Amino acid sequence: MTQFRKKLPILSPFFIALVVLHSLFVDYTVQFPDFISSESPESNLETIKPKVIAENGVIGRISYLESFLVEIESKELPIDTDLEDTKDNVKRVLIGQKLLLGLLLFYLFLTFSTAMTYMFHVWFHKSMAHVLYPVSLVVLLPKIFFQLNLMVQKDIFSYFYFLFLICTYIFTILAYRTIIKDKEPYEGFQSLQFSSSLEEEGRSPGQTKTGTYFAPIFHVLVIILIGILIGNLIYIPLFLLQKHYVSEFSYFIFFLIGLLSVFYIFNYNKVGGESKNKNWQNLSVSFAYLQYRFLRNGFFSIFSTILIILFVTFLFSLLLFNIDLIQNNLGLFGKTTEF
Repeated sequence: MTQFRKKLPILSPFFIALVVLHSLFVDYTVQFPDFISSESPESNLETIKPKVIAENGVIGRISYLESFLVEIESKELPIDTDLEDTKDNVKRVLIGQKLLLGLLLFYLFLTFSTAMTYMFHVWFHKSMAHVLYPVSLVVLLPKIFFQLNLMVQKDIFSYFYFLFLICTYIFTILAYRTIIKDKEPYEGFQSLQFSSSLEEEGRSPGQTKTGTYFAPIFHVLVIILIGILIGNLIYIPLFLLQKHYVSEFSYFIFFLIGLLSVFYIFNYNKVGGESKNKNWQNLSVSFAYLQYRFLRNGFFSIFSTILIILFVTFLFSLLLFNIDLIQNNLGLFGKTTEF
């Protein structure tokens, strides 16, 4: 039993991955009745109940929205047809669905990364586990309730999927509990912990040069020239691309993110890979470390943004309170209106 519980942190992420894969193609929603007839209440008792129905997942919705967008942009429509608002709304929904697809793929890769980091005892495994397992426990709950409703509706497939979800939920709880109580040190791939400062090592301090007064002016002119070139050759074309070609621009952005991710993965493999491991093991851990950096920087950005919003809100509230205090006690603003 102890050996089985130790293997749960490796098995449970793959069960979660199967649930995420199923969500990419199949989704569930609650359908409410359009109207309630008052002619025969007994016969309409079943029709007024909300029902859980299966529909296309995020991949199917993206495919449908893209085909619908192509259809409304076709030249076969009447010339006097004004569908600009509809096109803009469909494009916004399409972008949202693509972002959701990106999050689901990131979540899917996170399951494999968490299992790999536990298998190789990587030092940042518990940080990733503290993200994966609580999120999975929250994500699995509505899916279980959907299957319960489908079981009431006599859906045969829901019985098997409900049993699978219950097993996945129990395995997730036990795996997370095992990781929390695990006192073994995770010290694998320690060199990745200092990867951000490795490029500074071995550099000798450069000699300080005292130049003329024209050197700073020349640097400013070069910076301005580079800024103009970047704006004209990169920023403006990107702005026009995302304005007129929304789908192509989103694919281009995903391609750039993927290309940059591949660069970082091979860089982490070169810097933090261990010679005793195989190449695919080092690449797997490097990919997991990239996700760890994404999560850490993402949480830091969200936390910093919340602090900035709270600080600005506090200052604005303090300013309004100060103005009200002056207005009520001294009446300065009231006196100025007399002139």
